[in-house]
Amino acid sequence: MKKVKDFITRDLTSVMEDTPLKEVAELLSLRELIGIPVVNRENEVTGWISETDIIASIFPEKVKIENPDMIHLMNLSQVVKKLTQVGQAMVRDYMIRNVYRVKEDTPASDVVELMLHKDFKRVPVVRDKRLVGVVDRSSLSRILLEEGSID
Repeated sequence: MKKVKDFITRDLTSVMEDTPLKEVAELLSLRELIGIPVVNRENEVTGWISETDIIASIFPEKVKIENPDMIHLMNLSQVVKKLTQVGQAMVRDYMIRNVYRVKEDTPASDVVELMLHKDFKRVPVVRDKRLVGVVDRSSLSRILLEEGSID
């Protein structure tokens, strides 16, 4: 039976809670990622920050978007103000704290079930609570296509 360690991406790209959101947005764009783990000084996973979290922080519910192609003029000043504030905000203010993690010896079938059930695209992989990589849907898909099974 395949385990997470058989198809883990040992990419340790992560950020700390005191990283400015502007830096995270640049990192996500540069590395073409949709989200990354948040770690503490001991490299333990404490959260997750995604492009969705950043976008939601810029466009709070009170800023109504009438048309996705054009921001309503009345709200433009609110959006500009929010962009300035959010760019200076820290990851800790917008990250998801309740993060699912998997261990390297987790069966691949369990990870597939978790990712499909929760609609996750990436999940941090830990050893003794420390980040050792991530598992993503593309890795799972590749394994399934190449080998026809995850067992």
